[in-house]
Amino acid sequence: MAIKVGDEVIFTVPIRKIKKIVPRWKRAPRAVKFVREFVARHAKAEEVIIAPEVNEKIWERGIEKPPNKLRIKVKVVEEEVEGKGKVRVAYVELPPEAKKTTKKEKKTGKKEEEEKKLEEQATKS
Repeated sequence: MAIKVGDEVIFTVPIRKIKKIVPRWKRAPRAVKFVREFVARHAKAEEVIIAPEVNEKIWERGIEKPPNKLRIKVKVVEEEVEGKGKVRVAYVELPPEAKKTTKKEKKTGKKEEEEKKLEEQATKS
């Protein structure tokens, strides 16, 4: 069943399937191609546009160790393309819960919480 135009769907892409087949030094580029093929097949889209965040998530641990699974949010839109007419385009993004904070953001967040606690204690006394 294809995704209707305008719908947003969350998929879990099983990248492990291709990790078994592809040599170590080709895994991340092949994983990106696999995500593109997976979305095109399930969304019945002629074009697939992958967000930079998804690409960075795949390449996060280097070329040899892409993640085994990847949760993605797919939105299908119909757009007008020269020479082809109306074409189904799938936009691939990370879902909001998959976007993690960096170590720096976590550290600064902890410091801010500690500062707030100190301020609250100071106002109480």
